[in-house]
Amino acid sequence: MNTYNEIHTPAFSDFEFLRPSAVSYLPHSMECGSRWETYGSSSGWTSDLTRSAGGEYFERKHFYLDVPVHATGTLSSTLNSEETTAFVNALVQTSSHLPSEEIHSHAFDLTNAYRISDFTPCKIPTACVSISPCRNPIDNQIYPMRDTCGCSAHTHLESAILGALKEALERQFLLRFWLTSKHATITEYNSACQILSKSKALPLLQKLHDSGKLCMIDISDSRFPGTCLLVCYGNPYDSAAKVKYCAGMAYTSNFCMALEKSIIELWQTFRFMLSLGATYPNQIKDPYLKHFIECNHYKTYETITTNLLPPSTASIRSENEQLTARTLIDDIRATKLDGFLYLTSMPTKQSTLYFCKYVSPNTFLHMNNSFALNTDNLYSGHFSREIIPSRLATMVPFP
Repeated sequence: MNTYNEIHTPAFSDFEFLRPSAVSYLPHSMECGSRWETYGSSSGWTSDLTRSAGGEYFERKHFYLDVPVHATGTLSSTLNSEETTAFVNALVQTSSHLPSEEIHSHAFDLTNAYRISDFTPCKIPTACVSISPCRNPIDNQIYPMRDTCGCSAHTHLESAILGALKEALERQFLLRFWLTSKHATITEYNSACQILSKSKALPLLQKLHDSGKLCMIDISDSRFPGTCLLVCYGNPYDSAAKVKYCAGMAYTSNFCMALEKSIIELWQTFRFMLSLGATYPNQIKDPYLKHFIECNHYKTYETITTNLLPPSTASIRSENEQLTARTLIDDIRATKLDGFLYLTSMPTKQSTLYFCKYVSPNTFLHMNNSFALNTDNLYSGHFSREIIPSRLATMVPFP
């Protein structure tokens, strides 16, 4: 079913494509977007997929097009000395080592935010919030790479904050794993089937396993609650297959939910590659998707899943700690990974839509480890000696 809106309104997408599955073991899919080429998509078996696709669409549209500039000034004009130093250290790296004095004295476009340490208001560089290039060319030179890392949209404020924190943290876990090939625990296929015995995702897991290989990798950080799971698919059997490598990831409160969501996300990307990516790669503009399509080889699967190592030191994760915005904020404060929450809202007829992004110069500011990344940060300091040099030059193969 296709729905088109001829007149654009902020509270609705310009088009919605609902793609029901012809077989029960495959999830339904939905895509929506705007004439400004901002899109959202989702897969699932329930009506929740429409809300998820819409949420992703509004998130992308806002962070591509609607992030405001509230002021212009130096970092020290709005941040304390410790925060300024953290940002300068990060932006020296993202700018290909522009002198720190120039970053200190530069007047950035600034956007309102809140310190996660005490929720006091401040301003941070708009370039670190907006996905699109800024109006100030020097800002773009200092921070040239942007993505959706740490972005979220939701009809409930706390859920928007939780979504942004989870999104930011799971990308930290993913980069830590990719750069080190460590901090990983493998779940065997038979165990995964038992865990999903009551889930609608079980037949999908089985079908993917029948057509290729699956590797389910727990890349969680024991300092934070919940489970972060990366599921990789590789097909060494069919040389004519359009999909040779695919991946999905989820960070949720427990292993079963993370496994189910990561399998569905894998299928969502798998379906995209079948319908467009592998056939018309030149039409893809997003650099992450473009790189992901270029990695569509079984060798990528082998690279990710070979010679994996567990954490260097055994650590016990608290099973009782809930994955909530409150606990994540407390844990971020405890680990000194303090950053900033960008928060805004958009009223609609049904409800208010909240947008949130978590930005911290003490962590990786984006996900492209091969270009303009602050590799040296407080989070990476715990595993910097374990980083594989060759991995720094190759962007993580994840969409």
